[in-house]
Amino acid sequence: MKILRVVFSRFRNYDHYQFITEFLKRIITATPALLNIENKMPEFNAAFTEMDTVYKKNNSSDFTPLINGADVKRDRYWSAIFMRLRATIMGPDEAEVEAAEKLKALFDLHGNVRTMPLKGESAVLTNLIQALESRDYGGYCTTVGITNWVTALKTENLTVQDLTEQRRQEKVDQDNEEYKLLREAVDTAYEKIVSRINALVELEMSTPEIDNFIQLTNNQITDYENELAARQGRTDSEPEEAEPIPPTSGEEV
Repeated sequence: MKILRVVFSRFRNYDHYQFITEFLKRIITATPALLNIENKMPEFNAAFTEMDTVYKKNNSSDFTPLINGADVKRDRYWSAIFMRLRATIMGPDEAEVEAAEKLKALFDLHGNVRTMPLKGESAVLTNLIQALESRDYGGYCTTVGITNWVTALKTENLTVQDLTEQRRQEKVDQDNEEYKLLREAVDTAYEKIVSRINALVELEMSTPEIDNFIQLTNNQITDYENELAARQGRTDSEPEEAEPIPPTSGEEV
């Protein structure tokens, strides 16, 4: 049994990073010495370290805490408005009660935004605020006394959307070509390790530790291939038979 071939070009950056990270942890657990790949590790470790640094840099952003802060503020304004409506409905003023009931029905129609994902909440709040500012509901807001809160809710919602767009643009502007080259360097080092191990198997120089490593790696490859197939909506199709990576020509054992 040899390590199966894996086509990294099909992997998203996140999938690729997770796969390589798991593979490296497995090597450390088994130890390079027992796997007989000590001379392959310097290249692999160097390539992974560079890729790891860029990956973590690209997946962190100064915009995230700002987005989270604005998100908390808009949730508080939404809650304040909703609680004001509930309290007003219990009040003695008939005009205020009628206005609050109309507005609460509108809130109920849009649902509890605090439980929604960030993007979904932004879209729902945009629709809700447009309705609250419309001719049909604007007067009710004045009657209940929530106009200033609606304005503040709109401001925080726009802030979340603006910061989210800036964070998205930040990711687009990052040097994806650099990361692509680092991925390729890691893939090359990975294949040298796999080729070495497969050469040991071919020459009948495998050990129980190596056999166990191969089995675990093949299980990992299968899991990732299944995930890719499911993501592409091909779970019911017949999977192609994976092939092992052959030993590199002239591989020294």
